[in-house]
This record gives sequence, structure tokens and C-alpha cells, in this order.
Amino acid sequence: MVPACGVNLIVGDNGSGKSSLLEAVYLLGTGRSFRSRGAEPLIQRGEGALTVHARVQEAGGLEFSLGVEKSIRRTRIRLAEAEVRNAATLARRLPVVLIPPDSQRLLSDGGDLRRRLVDWGLFHVEPSYAEVYQGYRRALQQRNAQLRESSSIRALVPWDRELGAYGECLHQLRMNHLQDMLPSVASLTSQLMSLEVNIYYQHGWASAGELQQALQKNAPRDLVRGYTTVGPHRADLVFTVSGDSAQHRLSRGEAKLFCLAVWLAQARDFHARAGRKPLILIDDLAAELDGDSRQRVFRAVADLGAQTFVTAVSKRVSKGIFKAEKSFHVKRGRVVEMV
Repeated sequence: MVPACGVNLIVGDNGSGKSSLLEAVYLLGTGRSFRSRGAEPLIQRGEGALTVHARVQEAGGLEFSLGVEKSIRRTRIRLAEAEVRNAATLARRLPVVLIPPDSQRLLSDGGDLRRRLVDWGLFHVEPSYAEVYQGYRRALQQRNAQLRESSSIRALVPWDRELGAYGECLHQLRMNHLQDMLPSVASLTSQLMSLEVNIYYQHGWASAGELQQALQKNAPRDLVRGYTTVGPHRADLVFTVSGDSAQHRLSRGEAKLFCLAVWLAQARDFHARAGRKPLILIDDLAAELDGDSRQRVFRAVADLGAQTFVTAVSKRVSKGIFKAEKSFHVKRGRVVEMV
């Protein structure tokens, strides 16, 4: 399969393998699946592993090979013929924005998905993010271990200090990133929905005071529960439309448009700040959207100018102003280019 540099339309019946094709691309950019935590459901019955290979051409013309092999026990990654151990290396070389069929979960699920949305952008555009985030996670694990092993509040003091320092820094990075991203979100939601949208960041502890103070204040409760109840790992985003909760204000179709706008804004912000365009995967775009809404999304996708893979049951989704540069048909896992 040789996809176009622009928009690629992947069509086929339900269960034909369209999403599996997107998953193969996603594996190349992340080293993991977006549908399964383990590798076993991805591996063909009777086989011991799965393998995905690709040739990648960067904007400057540099080409390199990329390969991921996954078995139940291990993941092997090869980049430019050399084996690498860290999947983060994949993400930096092949940044991928995934928009799943149930993208409305961004509004309805817990805060973890919304935190990951922010952290994806920070990982790619903020050099200090990885060190700060890893430092925070390490201190959080140590503090939680101390909470389970000891009943002494004094024993928590060193971890409160370290967790507080990393947490304050992570909080500020997220705040700055959201502030930079808001204009793109506002522009795209206006283009897709003509609605006034705002995003508020709840940073995971009481607004008054620093994180270290909040950790010390909540220490008795944390000792009872055995884990840390405040901090950036409890942060969340609140989306509002014309002042009301987006989750309760929007219909299912409107919610999908809204979430598409947020993810596409992330891609646009990445391009503006990193000088590169991410690869965009949109699974089952037509679901929940009428023809007019699809056309507005197609305009927004085309305006980004990024290599994009869009799956749909019918090629009719491309009628109108949107024209895919290449179209492919998937049947029983076999991909054939449509002329």
C-alpha cells in the first residue's frame, strides 16, 4: 500500500479490517494498540507475533524505515535498521493524532483521557515535559508506597516536597499549553459548529495554596485511603459551550463535531509550534454526522494539509467538496487501491 501525502479514504464493510489498518499505522507511531491493552487480540490465530513495516519520508525529504514486532511477551522496535528500546522514540519520529469512532468519550469519560490530550501536545512541543512528567510520576509512586507502608505523616514530608515541586511545574506547563491551544480550538469549533467554546483547567487540588501545602493538608485522608488524592494526576478539563457544560448541552452529533474540533486543534497547534505536521487517523468519520457536518470536517482536515487516513463504510462520504487524494477498499483484510 502506497498512501498519498494528503487525505486517504479507507472504505469497506463493517469488520473488513479498516480499523485494523489504522491500528497498524498507530502501532508504528506509538508501539501499542488503541483498542487493546495486550497484544494477544491483535495477533492472527496460530501466529506467535505480528509485524508492521513502513517507509517514512519526513518533510525535509529524509527517508527511514520503521518496524514494530509485537508478541505476547515483548515489543521490538526498529528505526532506520537499528533496534530501539523506548517507544517514545517512535512518537517523536512519527507523531500520530487518533480520533476514534467514540470520540465523544472525551466529554463523558473520566479525566484521564482529557489529561492525555493535553500531555500529548506537551510531549511533542515542550522539551522539558518528559523530565518533569517522569519526575512527578516517580515521586507519586514513592509517596503512594510510603502511604501503604507507614502510618507516619512525618515520613511523607520528603515526598511532599519533591512531589510538590514537580507537580507545580507540570501544572504550569499544562496551563501554558492550553492557553496556546485555545485560539485553535475556538477557531475550529466556530468553523465546525458556530458555537462559543471555552476550556477550563482544574489542576487537581484546591486553588488556594501550593501543591505541597495541599499534600500536607490531605495527608491524614491519604493515609486512610493508601494513595495520593491531590495533584496533577487528578487534574481535569471542563468544556463549556455558551457557558453551559458541553456534555449536557450538545447532541451526539454536535458532541462528535466538538471533539473532532479539539483533536484537530491539537494537530494544528503541533504544526504551528513544532514546524511539522502529525499523521492524523480518523476512524469511522461518518458515524453520528450528517452530510453538511461531514463536509465541514472535510474542509478542516484538508486545510491542515497533513497526511490523513479516514475510514468509512461507503465511498459516498467523499462526495461534494471533499476529494480524497487516494481511496482504498478493504475486504477480509486485503487492501486494494481504488482508481
